[in-house]
Amino acid sequence: MRIQHKTYLIILFSVYLIFLSQLMFAQDSGTAKTEIYSKLRDRRCTTMTILECNCPDAREMRAYIDALIEAGISKEDIFYKVAKKFSLNTILDARIKKDVEKRLIKEIGVKRPQIILESNSFDFGQVSKRKGKISKVFKFANHGNTPLIITNIKTSCPCATASLKVNKKKTPHFGTEGAPKNWQIEIKPGGNGELELMIDLKSEHVKRGKLIREVSIFSNDPVYSEVTAKVEADVND
Repeated sequence: MRIQHKTYLIILFSVYLIFLSQLMFAQDSGTAKTEIYSKLRDRRCTTMTILECNCPDAREMRAYIDALIEAGISKEDIFYKVAKKFSLNTILDARIKKDVEKRLIKEIGVKRPQIILESNSFDFGQVSKRKGKISKVFKFANHGNTPLIITNIKTSCPCATASLKVNKKKTPHFGTEGAPKNWQIEIKPGGNGELELMIDLKSEHVKRGKLIREVSIFSNDPVYSEVTAKVEADVND
């Protein structure tokens, strides 16, 4: 009987240790998720992290990160994998972003296309909804040594459209759905182009107050597969 009682206590203690370790893992996992989520944004949200955002892209990123955490992947490798899968620009923390960028460049090597925006933001200041459409042109270039292939451009709001001008040829304006399937434009090494972002202030999606809209360019640049340009304005009557 004493042996059975002792065995029972051992089993009970073992179950307790397993429960305790699982509880600690869950707590550590929750802390890790919160920390990682707070340093990332999805391509649709300009002002929120994926910790705060609940749009489809943010949910997809969280599910991907959760799976990596459960697989025991380190935080450094999670940020690296997220950058490769979604975009380096999803990383908000400047130090982490720089570390991941260096790692990607080292892995890829020097032979690659490289998209560079001359500037990536512009503030219109005070604007009236009665003005109608406003636009801003952002210049970009291929600083790499292989052809840059742009495969899509998308805007962050139905009130915004964007087009590209390369070699004096201008594309149609594309919106939140992006360009048609299999659409692409090539920019040779050293070549350049212009990205026009147009905002319709009379759109129902534009409210009075602070306005922030983005346009994303998707390309075969292996480090920055997606780059964004942003415009801001204070909208009044």
